[in-house]
Amino acid sequence: MSEQPPTDPSREPEPPAVPEQPAAPESPAPPPESETPSPAGPPAPVPPMPPPVQQPYGQQPGYGQQPGYGQQPGYGQAPAYGQAPYGQAPQNPYGGPVATDPWAAQRSMQPGGRGFVEARFGPVASFGDRVVALLIDGAISFAAFLPLFIGIPFLIAGAPHRNGYDDYGYQTYSDANGALITVGVVVMVLGFLFAIGVNLWNRVFRMGRTGQSIGKRTVGLLLIDARTGQPIGPGLCFLRELVSGLVNQVIYLSYLWMLWDDDAQTVADKAVHSTVIKVAKS
Repeated sequence: MSEQPPTDPSREPEPPAVPEQPAAPESPAPPPESETPSPAGPPAPVPPMPPPVQQPYGQQPGYGQQPGYGQQPGYGQAPAYGQAPYGQAPQNPYGGPVATDPWAAQRSMQPGGRGFVEARFGPVASFGDRVVALLIDGAISFAAFLPLFIGIPFLIAGAPHRNGYDDYGYQTYSDANGALITVGVVVMVLGFLFAIGVNLWNRVFRMGRTGQSIGKRTVGLLLIDARTGQPIGPGLCFLRELVSGLVNQVIYLSYLWMLWDDDAQTVADKAVHSTVIKVAKS
C-alpha cells in the first residue's frame, strides 16, 4: 500500500455552504385559563337593607343630632338644634332676644348711628328723659300764652250787651265800647307775639346754639348733630321743630318713633340728623 502525501489543511477545499433553514413561526401563546368557580352551590342571598327612617312632616331631629354629611333635611323638616334655616337669622336656644338684623350693629357704628354717638359723645337719652324735658318746655310755652287771654275780658266788656226791651217789646242793646275793644285786641296780639317769641327763643335760638332748651337743661340733655357732636344751629333747629309739629298731628308719631328706632331718634331728628344725649345737669 502506497503512502499518500500529507495534505495541507489550507489547501483542502471548503465544504459547500448549507443553506439556512427559515425559522419556524412562533405559535401563539395559549389563552389564560379562566378560573371557574368551584361547584359549591348558589351564593347566599344578601339580606335587604332596611328602609331609611323618615321623620314625620314638620318634626325636628333629636336634641344634638344633625343631618348626615352632605344631606339636607327633608321637605318640611327643621334643621338640627342650634342651626337656623338658610336665609333666616339664628335663633337663641336659651330664649333670650337676638338681633333680627345682622347688619344692625354695623350700621350703628356708622357716623350718625347710636353706637357711633355713644362711643364719641355720650349716652343717648331715653324716651322718659326726653318726655320730661318736653313737658317742662310745654309748661313754659303755656305760660307765655297767658297774656293773650288777658285781652279777652276787654273784648267782652267793650262788646254791645242787652239793656232790656223798648216800649214796643223789642230788645235793646248798648253801644259798643270801642276803646275797650281796642285794648282787648292789642293785648291779645301782643300776648300772641310774646308767646311766639318765647318759644322761638327757647326752642329754636337757644337750643340751636347751645343744644339745650330750658327743659333739656333742667333734665340734663343736649341736642347735637349726630355726626359731629356740635349744636345744629337755629336754622336746622327751626326745621326740626316744624317737622315735629307737622308729624305729631298724627298721634304724636314723631316722638313715639324713637321707641322702635335703632338709633333712638324721632322723625324730626332724622330729618336734620340730630340726636339727644345725656349730660351733667347745670
